Amino acid sequence: MAFMNWTDKLSVGVNTLDNQHTVLIESVNDLHAAMMKGQARAVAGELLKKLVEYTREHFAAEEAMMESVQYPGLPAHRIVHRELTKQVEEYVGRYEKGDITLGVHLLNFLSDWLTKHIQGEDKKYGPWLNEHGVR
Repeated sequence: MAFMNWTDKLSVGVNTLDNQHTVLIESVNDLHAAMMKGQARAVAGELLKKLVEYTREHFAAEEAMMESVQYPGLPAHRIVHRELTKQVEEYVGRYEKGDITLGVHLLNFLSDWLTKHIQGEDKKYGPWLNEHGVR
């Protein structure tokens, strides 16, 4: 059973970005699956690095798309992206130093972060992008 599931509630109405969001959810599910199989220590470091790297790529793509249609909320959205990236990088850094283990706390943080960001911040740009021909 998946730790996180994609639902229509998470859709921002832009196919490319929805697809990228599903990849992020799959990454969290991969971390959860590794933890449940007792393989967290063996694979978590690489999975966390992959998650951070893909998050950066996704944020860059999202921001470029918003910039292309002059989304007025872009400056504020960029700040949120920087803060979220910093938080995730701090968790990964703590994990790599052995300060925290891959556990429910980290998975809940990632799940909450992703869900709240999509449903809160990302939902705001969907209608603007759609109105400017981005689907």
